[in-house]
Formats: sequence, C-alpha cells, structure tokens
Amino acid sequence: MFPNSGPAFRREPGAAAEPARAVRQLRIEAAKAHGFGKPRAAALMAALARVLPQTGGPVFGRIEDWPGDLASDGVIFRLNAGLHALALAGREAGVLGALYRGGAMPSSFALEAALAHALDVHAEELLGWLAHPTQTNEVARVAGLVAALLELSRAGPLPCEVLELGASAGLNLNFPRYALRLGAVRACADTSTVRIEPEWRGASLPAGTLAVTAARGVDLHPLDPGQATDRERLAAYLWPGESARAARLAAALRMAQDVPPRVDTGLASAWLLQRFAEPQPEGVRRVVFHSMMLQYASADERAAIDHAFALAGARAEPARPLARVSVEWRADRAAVELRIAQWDGGANRGESRLAALCHPYCEWIDWRGLA
Repeated sequence: MFPNSGPAFRREPGAAAEPARAVRQLRIEAAKAHGFGKPRAAALMAALARVLPQTGGPVFGRIEDWPGDLASDGVIFRLNAGLHALALAGREAGVLGALYRGGAMPSSFALEAALAHALDVHAEELLGWLAHPTQTNEVARVAGLVAALLELSRAGPLPCEVLELGASAGLNLNFPRYALRLGAVRACADTSTVRIEPEWRGASLPAGTLAVTAARGVDLHPLDPGQATDRERLAAYLWPGESARAARLAAALRMAQDVPPRVDTGLASAWLLQRFAEPQPEGVRRVVFHSMMLQYASADERAAIDHAFALAGARAEPARPLARVSVEWRADRAAVELRIAQWDGGANRGESRLAALCHPYCEWIDWRGLA
C-alpha cells in the first residue's frame, strides 16, 4: 500500500487524451535527458508526463496555464527542484529519495505512485517552486570560460577583468581557485578541491597562465553561499542521480564561504552599462561571461545587453580590448554553443564566432577555437 495521506495512483482505462502542453514539454525534456545520458532525469520526466494530467491537480493546472514559454522559463526544471527539495529534506525519502540519491532505480509504477503522492500532499510547496525563476550555479561551465580565455591569449596574453551576468551565488567567479583540465592543458589551481575535467573533443588549446585582476557578477536575485537555505536551494536544482555534480557543488559552496564572491543585485543590462563606464586599465582585457541566462531574459533585456556591448565595443582599443564569452542554447534549442566576440578597435569588431559545441553542463566540449 502507498501512504494513506494521499490517493493511490492508478491508470483509468479509456482515460481522456493527455492535455497537450505540459505533457509535450515533459516528453521533449525526457528525450533530451536521454540523449544527454541522464536516464534518471529521463525516467522522472516520462513518469511525470503520465502522472501529471491525471493526479497533478493545481500543479498541473499551473503548468498547463503558464503564461510564457515552458522551455525558456525552465518550468519543468522548477518542478524537478521542488521534488528534489522534498527528497533532500526527507519528506519524500522513499522512492523519490532513492531516485535522487542514485540508489536502486524504482520501477515505473512505484515512481508514478510516489509522484502522484508528492503532487497531492505537497502541492502548495511545489507551486512555490514553480513561482520562482531557476537559480543554478553549474561551476563546470567555467571550463568554457577558461578555454575561451586561453584561446584569447593565443595572440598575446593579457590579464583579465571578468564580469558575469546571471551569477546566482557567484560560484563561477571563484574559477581561478578551481583545478581545470581541458584536454592536455591544466589551468588555474591544480590542487583545488573543486576539480573540473570535461571530456575534451576537437582542437587543442594553447597552454598558458591566466592572470585575473578582478571578478564580479550580477543577478536579479543573488543567492548567498553563507546561508544554509540558499545552499539547499542550489542543491535542489540538480537532476536525479547527479552525485558528481552534487559533490562539486558542495566543494564550491564550501570555498565560497571562505572566499565570498562579489555579486551585485540588479538588471544585467543596466549593471553592464555601469561597469563599462568605469575606467579599464591599460593592458587589461575586460571579459563578460554568461551561461544559460539569456533564455530567462526578455527580448527587450537581451537587446539592451547587446546595445551595452555595442557602446563599449566602439570605445575598445588594442590596449583595452573587450570580449564576450557565452555558453547558451542555440535558438532552436538543439545544441549548446560556446561563442566568443571581441572588440579591440582594430580588426575585431564584435563578430560572434562559434568556438565550441558543448554539453549543457559542460560534461564534454567539442572545441573548434577561433583559428
């Protein structure tokens, strides 16, 4: 028997056709997870696609009536975080706990029953997770940033000032303290407890030493690594069975408590204009990095960010170059692209160039470079 605090789950023969919107998105996300080698996430979303229309109640209604785009708003990601938070807190420690911890894979029926129970008993809490934008800090994505910095240094090394948009808790800003291995190249702090080693494909990077003069970020709602509730929130955004990512996140959070990153609260476009108005030292490259944040920005905000780059790029000069490094979904969401744009007052005038294709969490990088 399932817990009697919620309804037992059963499939009704001849049930009405599945409402298209929520189910379609869950199936898309399940297929993507399967393609990226995440069987537990795929199983979770496939089970939700079967359960949600029948027993999801207000949670299903909220998703089905969502005013924006389910994919770009990360709605399924928000629901996963709410379910994971329940498992982490021990309030759904059985089947869901095993799924998220990486224990024995539950049967489809057991998983569907557990989800039906969670959707019923914890509906208000799950609605709360749906109401808030995602907050992720996947530190492995700094592999893309470091690769770009090494590539930019190929023509001549310069110390860098790094600015990050959508910095969340700022964990990426501590990248000089992480140990990275990018193919045959080792970078940053080799003995660090935060180790990042994506599967490297494609061209080789130039070896070199990175000098970072400053690192600062902005977020609309930054999280504080020093607060337990914020650390728990970040942990909840991991997909089921992601033990390596969970360990890396925990190590990065411990480091951030000792070395707090600087993250301002604000709108990215306005913040960029403020930073670009500040003097850029001669002989320093200013680099702006963002990863998986543009999908959450409005069209007006994306245009304002581009405008800020255009203004700053027009003032760039060889001794004070500007670069933009992005790890973002392609417009059709069929691939994640690492792109680099440069402004230097000379030949480089802001053309966005594809430097690599990569896994959404940079588990692999297919490097092409700028040659």
